[in-house]
Amino acid sequence: MHANPLTLSGTYQIPGNPETDVYLLPVSGGADSTALAILLHEIAPEIDFRMVFTDTGAEEKETIESLDRLEIWLGKRIERIGEKTLFSLIDEYNGFLPSPRDRWCTRELKLVPFQAWIKQFEGRQKWMFVGVRADEADRLAFALPEVETEMPFVDLGVNRAWVYRKLSETIGIPRSYQTRSRSGCTVCPYQRKSEIIGLLQRAPHEFDRGAQCEKLSVVDLQRHTPGVPLWKDTAIAQNWHGFPMPESDDEIEKGRLAKAKRDDLFGARIFVGGEFFFDAMPGQPEFVWAQRLVTFSPTLAGLKKQLDGRYVHLLSTAEVHGMTPEEVRQQVRFAIWYIEMPSDVFDPQKPGPESYTWDDGTSYRQIQHVVDWATRALNADFQRQQAASNPHPLTVQYEWAKSAQEAINEADAPLGGVLLSQWYKAKNEEEPPETEEEALKLIPCPMCHI
Repeated sequence: MHANPLTLSGTYQIPGNPETDVYLLPVSGGADSTALAILLHEIAPEIDFRMVFTDTGAEEKETIESLDRLEIWLGKRIERIGEKTLFSLIDEYNGFLPSPRDRWCTRELKLVPFQAWIKQFEGRQKWMFVGVRADEADRLAFALPEVETEMPFVDLGVNRAWVYRKLSETIGIPRSYQTRSRSGCTVCPYQRKSEIIGLLQRAPHEFDRGAQCEKLSVVDLQRHTPGVPLWKDTAIAQNWHGFPMPESDDEIEKGRLAKAKRDDLFGARIFVGGEFFFDAMPGQPEFVWAQRLVTFSPTLAGLKKQLDGRYVHLLSTAEVHGMTPEEVRQQVRFAIWYIEMPSDVFDPQKPGPESYTWDDGTSYRQIQHVVDWATRALNADFQRQQAASNPHPLTVQYEWAKSAQEAINEADAPLGGVLLSQWYKAKNEEEPPETEEEALKLIPCPMCHI
C-alpha cells in the first residue's frame, strides 16, 4: 500500500482567539500562498481568514486567473488592493527601474498598500500566515512589527513537491510556472535570462512592455533589431518548423570547438540550448510533442550551467507539464547547438554602457534579437535535414523533403546554420552563484513570493 503523497509529517494549531483576533492571509497568486490558503481553510474552516492580494498592475495573466479559481474553490472573496502600477511608478520616477540592489517596487507596490489596508484592524491582535516552506531554510518571511507572523508549512513539514501536488489536485498550477521559477510581475528584474525568454514565448505583448521601459542607445537599437522568422519568407507554416536533433551524445570536443571558433569576418556565433519533450505509444517509435529554445550564452560552460538550472526547475514543477519528476527524467532531453549567422544581421554581444536596462549587461531587445535569429538558424538546419533525408518517392516523407528544399531555396533573409551540436545530460542540482549579482537575484522578495 502506497503512502498518500499529501500526508503531512507535522502538526499545526491555529493560534489566538478566533472570536477577537484577526487572521490575515496574503495571497500572491503564486504556488505557495495559494496552496497555503487551501490548506488553512481545510484545517480550520471555522476561521474567518481575511485574504488579500496587492495588485502591481504588471501581474501574469495566469496569476489573476489562479486567484479567480481560488475564490471559486473556497467560495470566498479575495480583497484586491493597490492603486498605482509598476509602469505608472516607473514613469513617475522618470524611468528609474527597480533592480536586485534597489527593490523599490516591493515597498511601493506591496508593502505600502498592505500597511494601509491593515490599519482597519488597529488595536486588535493580528496573525499573518505566510507560505514559507520547510525546505526553504534561507528564505525570508514577510513580517511587520504589529503583526505576529505564522509559517504553518514549516511546522507541517511541507516542501515544494507537496505544494505542487496539492495545486494539481485542486485548482491547478498557473501555466506561467512552465517557464518561471516563482510568481511575480511579468517583467520582474530578478528573473533569469531563460525566464525572460519564456515570457517572450508565452506573452510577447508583456515582453514588449518590459522592452519599452529600457532606454537603449541608438547604436544598440540598430544592432539588436528583431529577426525574421523562417516561416514568414517561406511557404512552410510555423507549426511545420522544428529544431535539428544532435546526432550524438558526445561532448563538443575542444579541438572541434576551437576550429569552429576561428575568426570569420562574415559570421557571428553563440551557444544555444533547447529542450525536447518525448513520448511514445506502446510498440511505436518515440515522438516529440514539445520543443523550445531555452537560453543562450557566449560560452559552453555558461550554457550548461543555465540548462542545469532549467532541469532543476522542470523536476520541481513537473505537474505543470502534466508529468511526474520521473517522467521528466525519462522524457526530457536538452540539446546544445553552436550556431552562426551573418554578422551584418546578427550581433549577440551585450548592450553598451550608454544603454539603460533592467539587468546590467542584457536588454530585452538583445534577447529577442538572439532568440529570433537563433530560431531561424535552427529551423533552417532542420529543413536541411529534411531535404537531405532521401525518402522513397512514393511516400509523404518525399513531399516533406521536397517542400523543405523549396523553403531553403526561396528564403530571402540569411539562414545561418549549426556548426556543432550535442545532446546534454543536465545535472539535477544547480551550482552556487558565482557573483554577488547572481546571488541577489536568487533572494525572493518576501511580499512578492509569500
